[in-house]
Amino acid sequence: MSASLRVQLRAADQVRVLPSLGCGLWLETFDPAFATRLGQLLRPAHLDLLADARRADWEARLDAAMALCAKIEAQAWLYLVLPDDRPEAVLERLAARLDGSPVAGLLLTPAAYLKSYQPDAVWPSGPSPAELLALGRRRFPELALGGGTPTYFTELNRCRPDPQAIDFITHATSPIIHAADDRSVMESLESLAHIVRSCRALAPGKPYRITTSAIGAWTNPYGRRLTPNDGLQRVTLSERDPRQRGLFAAAWALGYLAEISRVGGVDALSLASLGAPFAPATQFHPYPLYLVLEGVLRGSRRPALEIGHAGGNRLAAVGWHESSAKGELWLANLSSEPLEIELAGARVERGAALDLSCVERLCADFGSLEYGSWQEAPTIALSPFASLRLDVALADRAGPA
Repeated sequence: MSASLRVQLRAADQVRVLPSLGCGLWLETFDPAFATRLGQLLRPAHLDLLADARRADWEARLDAAMALCAKIEAQAWLYLVLPDDRPEAVLERLAARLDGSPVAGLLLTPAAYLKSYQPDAVWPSGPSPAELLALGRRRFPELALGGGTPTYFTELNRCRPDPQAIDFITHATSPIIHAADDRSVMESLESLAHIVRSCRALAPGKPYRITTSAIGAWTNPYGRRLTPNDGLQRVTLSERDPRQRGLFAAAWALGYLAEISRVGGVDALSLASLGAPFAPATQFHPYPLYLVLEGVLRGSRRPALEIGHAGGNRLAAVGWHESSAKGELWLANLSSEPLEIELAGARVERGAALDLSCVERLCADFGSLEYGSWQEAPTIALSPFASLRLDVALADRAGPA
């Protein structure tokens, strides 16, 4: 039996915008042609470039990534992992690479600090993140330099940056560190509000960027390696999660953005990557996640809709509006049971669904969600893990809905 939920919409009394919305790019694995194609289709506002300077080809790959950012007009934020031995030499070469390049910000991470350490454990003897930050400040005095980690909030919390020394704070998240069943993965979205409030308290007033986050885990800070996976298993700490290819990941990404929007205080968010490990598509066809990203990335830095509902962790709802009475609303069923939605404060003008009835057809090509003939009804049906895009006219700006 379907649960029924009331969703109330209105334009915000005060202008509150969605974060800058982008994607990640792992330089070690990216295919320039494929990444360019995805980037031109999705148009992310920024790319978080993860580079490992221990690789011999990192400079050539960085050049290619910077060219990609310029081609798709995306801001470049560089997350650079440095060797623990003689990082100064790497910074010298980086300075030559970045001379005149429009990098918006830089995070420097010692390779040893990709691992997690208990507060009372023996910590690495090489340069610390704070020491690299100081080196970076001398080498790049005009560049925004970050504090934090390209891994997860736990590592940031155990190695906190000096908030006075950084220009932004950053970390990623993954929902499959402790458990990997469907219910636990969706319930992990409830932790985001606590993570955001904690991170804001660590660096008050500093821009806060959540870097590339997906269902999978790109690295394992707590062990020797990621969990081997053929891409079909639901296991913890694996970069290959089968749900990335289905409706589940599309709904989860909407749930992530909806929760970040609701809580506020996050300046930028990156979901999925233009290539491995968290690609929203293959070379030949998109996943449902691509169809959602193709839509919601348009909401980057747009005025957010005020959305009220009592759906808890069953429903994701996020959207934005223009200065006129028009808005765009995205809904996702985060549960395995059907939902019935009653929309208040707005009139639906047209809608496009992504569910089991149409997913195979829609994922045959790189397009957008297709609008059909929308029929007025007292409730809107959302099947399990389905997503829905609605163009709406807001009642508080256009008369009764």
